[in-house]
Parts: sequence; C-alpha cells; structure tokens
Amino acid sequence: MKYLLSLLAMLLPAVAMALTTVELSLSGQALIYTGELSAQANQRLYQLYEAVEPKPDTLVISSPGGNFEHGLALGEWVFRHRLKVSVPRYCNSSCANYVFTAATSRELGLYAIVAFHGGMMDTADRIGQMLYKYPVARRDAQRRRIEALVSDKQRRETAFFRQIGVDQRITSYGYQPAYRSGVQRYAVWSYSLPMLAYFGVDNVRVMTDDKWFPRPVNHGLMLISAPGEFACIPPGMAIDRLIDCRDGKVLQG
Repeated sequence: MKYLLSLLAMLLPAVAMALTTVELSLSGQALIYTGELSAQANQRLYQLYEAVEPKPDTLVISSPGGNFEHGLALGEWVFRHRLKVSVPRYCNSSCANYVFTAATSRELGLYAIVAFHGGMMDTADRIGQMLYKYPVARRDAQRRRIEALVSDKQRRETAFFRQIGVDQRITSYGYQPAYRSGVQRYAVWSYSLPMLAYFGVDNVRVMTDDKWFPRPVNHGLMLISAPGEFACIPPGMAIDRLIDCRDGKVLQG
C-alpha cells in the first residue's frame, strides 16, 4: 500500500502537491482527508480513489472547510460514489454544508464538531463579503457582476440539496432572528442529532457513546437543539455544560 501511495504521488503534478498542505491517505476501506478543502486536494482524492481496488466506501474527514466551489464539488463526488462520511474531530463550514450532508450515512467522534455558518441563501451576507474585497470606490461598479455570480451559486446549491434530499435551510437556519443573539456571539452553530434529522440528515452514529458531546477548543459554538431552542457551548466544554447565549447563565451541568 505504501508503494501504491508513493507511486500515485509521483504521478500527480508537482505544482498541485505544492499548493496544498492537505494530508490524504488510505486505510482499509476508508479514504482519509485532513485539512482545508481545495481543488488540488479534491483531485488528489479522486485519483487515489480510482487507483485502488476494491473501492473505499468511507471518507474520514477533518476539515475547517474552504471555498464554496470546492466543498460543493467534493459533496457531489461523495454523493455520486455513495460514500459514508466519518468525522472524528471536525467538519466545518463548506465541509458541514456539502460533504457531511451528502453522505449515505454518517459517523461522529464523541467530541466531534460539525459547524455551519451559512451557505448561499443568506444573500446579503454573501454579496457584502465579496464586495468588501474591493476598494469602496469600485464597489458600485462590481455589484451587478457579484449579484449575478451569487445568483448562479444559489441555483447550484439549490440543485445540490434537491439531489441529495436535504433541506437547503440547514446552511442558513441559524441566521433567523430567534437565534441572532447566539450567532452574534459565536458566529457558527451546530445542530443536535434530532435537528439534523429534521433537515433530512439522518443515519448518524456516534463512535464511542450513545450521546454526542461536541467540544469546541478555541471558539464557542451555538447549538440549535430543536426549532426555537438553542444554547451555547463555551470553548473547551462539552454539551453537558450548556449556557444561555444571551446572558451567560448555565443551563445544564
């Protein structure tokens, strides 16, 4: 197997290898992807999959996310190849939006984080982020082009979620007014297992326990536990120590 991986690495373009620090490997029936999502890393993953027999049936991923295009492309590939997704540590942003949701089944580490912070449907936020990259004097001139670009991305995202059978609102649900205080404090959110199922993301197994205890390390996380019900997970704590996002009072533990 080491020989096969070495041979595959030699076959890939040197520039692609240099542009990413993502670690890719193969263990039994599982592909392992660790690092930020990128076009180069995705291509390396696809080539690794094609180079081995029998074909892997699981993608083990730990990723902070990445560009919309790269997350969507990987999610479409996961869905097309009917892969399971295992998250031992974290799968955030576009990894949560498009890769975790696209799996046939899902596995979570006991303390794993799956953090969402908006897809393409929160239009004003997306347009604002893209315009911010330009000097103030050029923003009006760029607005129409960016609005058309965002509209195209929205159509692609909508088609993706229809294909995989998941409610598209999963990427933007935390921006509702009911959750605004939590999002303002922590910027990202996660969902309880029943809430994931509510959006159509079911068939989730926790690796080592019946319960799932997300444990953010550097940043807190808002947890939406049911429609209209939410709390915050402080940095370094598990969900048995929930606090109220609005006043900081401990709700559990």
